[in-house]
Amino acid sequence: MKLSIVIPVRNERQTVRALIARVRAVDCGMAKELIVVDGASTDGTREALAALTPADDLVLVLEDAARGKGRAVRTGFARATGDIVIVQDADLELDPGEIPLLLAPIIEGRTRVVLGSRFKGRGRGRTPLVGYAGNMALTWAANILFFARLTDILTCYKVMRADVARALDLRCNGFDLDAEIACRALREGERIIEVPVSYEPRGVDDGKKLSPAVGWSVLRAILRVRFGRRSPAPAAALPERSTE
Repeated sequence: MKLSIVIPVRNERQTVRALIARVRAVDCGMAKELIVVDGASTDGTREALAALTPADDLVLVLEDAARGKGRAVRTGFARATGDIVIVQDADLELDPGEIPLLLAPIIEGRTRVVLGSRFKGRGRGRTPLVGYAGNMALTWAANILFFARLTDILTCYKVMRADVARALDLRCNGFDLDAEIACRALREGERIIEVPVSYEPRGVDDGKKLSPAVGWSVLRAILRVRFGRRSPAPAAALPERSTE
């Protein structure tokens, strides 16, 4: 098997090379490729990426315009050649060392979609109260609309079989893609398992890009998936739809 790790990047000069090194060091029990999609960074990130030694496990996509995290992830999915895909942010808020834990439920055949929850069984932790409350409200809305029991719909860590990712018909270009992935998987009957992950949040001064306005685009994405037309080629569902 092979794992494709999609890393969307936008102005992450301080962390992107360290992140790549840490991801490479993780033993996933399978071959892996890193697909780094840079959204026209202006802080020296592109130069830092270009200075990396070319390698068979590294694919660099340098976009000519900033089109958003969602667009970068979708581009990464389109370039992926692995059997499993995972989204990994470049800001080091999440620990790549936990990737094997996220892969386990898929490798064991218990599910085809895994979310790495920052809050499952752990509470708010160091997450700022406003951000935590907003995430909980949006997660609650998705749970009500899709009859689910998720705890962290906006987590970066989305892991799924590549055939599932290709069948989701993703359309969001911004941070709302995080919610769209989860909601489309739920709508298509996928059984989602949540795995607790460590989380060290950073602030705006450190480069945090989320703002309260993102919440409205996320809510629109949730409603669009719930009440919009189904994809013409949905992923095949597992017998049971539930969350853990």
